[in-house]
Amino acid sequence: MYRNILIVVGITILFLGMSNTSFIAVDTVNIEHINGKSSCDDVDWWPMFRHDPQHSGFSTSDAPVTNNVLWKYKTGNRVHSSPAVADGKLYICCVSVYCLDANTGDYIWNYTTGESVSSSPAVVNGKVYIGSDDFKVYCLDGNTGDYIWSYKTEHEVESSPAVADGRVYIGSSHYNDNVYCLDANTGDFIWSYSTGDQVKSSPAVVNGKVYIGSRDDNVYCLDANTGDYVWNYTTGDSVGSSPAVADGKVYIGSDSVYCLDANTGDFIWDYTTGDWVWSSPAVAYGRVYIGSQDHKVYCLDANTGGYIWSYTTGGSVSSSPAVADGKVYIGSYDFKVYCLDANTGDYIWSYKTGHDVESSPAVADGIVYIGGSYINYGFVYAFGSNSPPDKPTITGQTSGEVGVEYEYTFHASDPDGDDVKYFIVWGDLTSEWTDFYPSGTDAKVKHTWYIKGNFKIKAEAEDIYYDIGPVGTLKVTMPKNKGLTNSLFLRFLDRFPLLEVFLRAMNLLR
Repeated sequence: MYRNILIVVGITILFLGMSNTSFIAVDTVNIEHINGKSSCDDVDWWPMFRHDPQHSGFSTSDAPVTNNVLWKYKTGNRVHSSPAVADGKLYICCVSVYCLDANTGDYIWNYTTGESVSSSPAVVNGKVYIGSDDFKVYCLDGNTGDYIWSYKTEHEVESSPAVADGRVYIGSSHYNDNVYCLDANTGDFIWSYSTGDQVKSSPAVVNGKVYIGSRDDNVYCLDANTGDYVWNYTTGDSVGSSPAVADGKVYIGSDSVYCLDANTGDFIWDYTTGDWVWSSPAVAYGRVYIGSQDHKVYCLDANTGGYIWSYTTGGSVSSSPAVADGKVYIGSYDFKVYCLDANTGDYIWSYKTGHDVESSPAVADGIVYIGGSYINYGFVYAFGSNSPPDKPTITGQTSGEVGVEYEYTFHASDPDGDDVKYFIVWGDLTSEWTDFYPSGTDAKVKHTWYIKGNFKIKAEAEDIYYDIGPVGTLKVTMPKNKGLTNSLFLRFLDRFPLLEVFLRAMNLLR
């Protein structure tokens, strides 16, 4: 008892000594937010390198018109791999295979192979297929990352798998046995084919045929069932680019951009850029989009190879373009990701990552995903558009007594249907976050005031992508507790409201 009195007296003296000090209540919090976009059920996913077994590089998805970063995730090593996106999950590789939530970037799982991974994952029927520099092709469970099977090749596997008709097709950097066909369920060997050099190109699979490039300067067509040779075409240099097949034509990069007849391998046209073409083409809107080591992104007529437009970046372009919603997305060695108008080549936006962007973008559910590399680590970026939640309405007691708990209801809707949580400033130097609530539902929160006065409750709704809407307010008045009306000490506390808050928090005043 006496100890409590001494504490009160001591604190009172302290506050008397501070009687000329101004106390400023901070009602808001300065938080760096990153915007985002919600997902829908009917989605054109991007489940493998270049979107599909044909390597179209094209998605029917909406796509962002701003460089708004939804989220980014730091990986444990450089990211040359390109993302695959399926069933709300993103998969990408460096030393490990990472699985992230495609909407939020939250970590789900990772699986570490024996060496680095440049190959890009393919996701089919809940399984993830990937090649590694540890001389293996892996199959993992897409939900858990659990190991299912692996197949040992003769050398590194930098090629990205194509999965079609229950089979996995992939290239290897060995000089012999460098195109493989494996059973997608078991990993059992079905066939292999030897080109004259390493195969870093990734196969396209269309109408029972496999198309792939080789460092021996050739583009090959093989029978998808047997691996038998169908035709080859000799370019002017090694072929690291991966083919795209559309409308009976094969498009691929080498010393030039080539267009070949898919059935016969006959030459149709070529277009010479200012340097080698390691980028892989995208085919959409009757046009071919491709990057070049001459720092440019090109758009060519798919039928004739005629020049339509080019855009000059600040570095070589090994990244392969993704085309969606009338826009072209691509990375460059100038440390930037670009968005260009697919029709005119006009600049729409760019984003400076601060590191090489060799990874190729994927577009799904209105979001663009891409990886970037520093020396010892990398990032995965997600770009998209989002509408913030509406202004919350606040309902509850607008007058009352100190020391009494009151319940308030906060209600806001999000235009994208995203879940929302609330940041509440009570006006008495206290604030709090709620949990997430479904859009358009009520959040009920209780609060007690310990000092009298007029207060303004402020609340902001934030969606799952950290986008915050406007502030809703409610004014409340809290007179004195009736049981303390005639207290001399209470009149003293009128001059020092912070002292009363402290004493009640320490259970020294009731």
